[in-house]
Amino acid sequence: MPPFGHTTQLRIFIDPDLLQYDGVNDFVWAAAGTWNDNFAIAPKELVRVSGGVVTDLKRV
Repeated sequence: MPPFGHTTQLRIFIDPDLLQYDGVNDFVWAAAGTWNDNFAIAPKELVRVSGGVVTDLKRV
């Protein structure tokens, strides 16, 4: 499910490990809702445009 375009605001959580990619030479891939709709994006840009909260949710 993409983090954009919903009629209600979703709570978006982003793993801090994604921020290791600089968004210049390394991007992350995000899905836009179907198997064929994927896009590369800089992690910091994903945080900004989605309004996501960077938080560690991993189990230890």
